[in-house]
Amino acid sequence: MGNCQPDREAFVLAEAARSLIWQAWDEVYIIYQASSAETHVFNETTALILRSLEQGPLLAEGTRNRVEAALGLDPGELVEEDFAFALARLEELGLIDRLDPVSPVDDRR
Repeated sequence: MGNCQPDREAFVLAEAARSLIWQAWDEVYIIYQASSAETHVFNETTALILRSLEQGPLLAEGTRNRVEAALGLDPGELVEEDFAFALARLEELGLIDRLDPVSPVDDRR
């Protein structure tokens, strides 16, 4: 991906994730994906990523901030490798999509 900055990548909830059936047990989430007839077991971090994207597309950085706040962690306290792994896994399962990068627009006049 070249000079891509992971925190600047944006993600959106995929259509397949819009009809999930959730069951929470303590810090474990059992999620049935009707579109694939698969059942997934997610930890709280992964489930919170999905929940944060239900409100609309977010940069990875914004998603991470929401997850940290929901977990009661200070900014930057969530282990980067764990967060990146969860994003990659959700994308692999077809539950989130990576948005094409948008070039910044210089709107100074």
